[in-house]
Amino acid sequence: MASLPWFRLYTETRVDKKLATLPDDEHRCWLHLLCYSAEKEPRGVIDISDPLIVALECAKGDEELLTRTVERLERLKVLGREEGFIFFEKFHDRQYPRASERPEEVRERVRKYRAKGASGD
Repeated sequence: MASLPWFRLYTETRVDKKLATLPDDEHRCWLHLLCYSAEKEPRGVIDISDPLIVALECAKGDEELLTRTVERLERLKVLGREEGFIFFEKFHDRQYPRASERPEEVRERVRKYRAKGASGD
């Protein structure tokens, strides 16, 4: 079975003061934007040059909801915008790669573990 794409969502989200200001529909849109951005390359960045496409993916096709949510998230400094793209400000700080996503490091760790076990330590 292929591995499904994933991202970290921290428990502090439940009590985040910025996110608490979002109405339910914008909160849902924020979550969908976050999920959608995690699927993109580079991760955390969404091409917003065609808002209808993003609205279909993240706001049930409601471009007004998408615009409202993006504008509020920009004011809250959750999202940034640059030349037709929006991005989550702290995405890469929170979405560091899992060790299993770096096979060379896993191989080295296993090699050290096996060497340690063979020596009886």
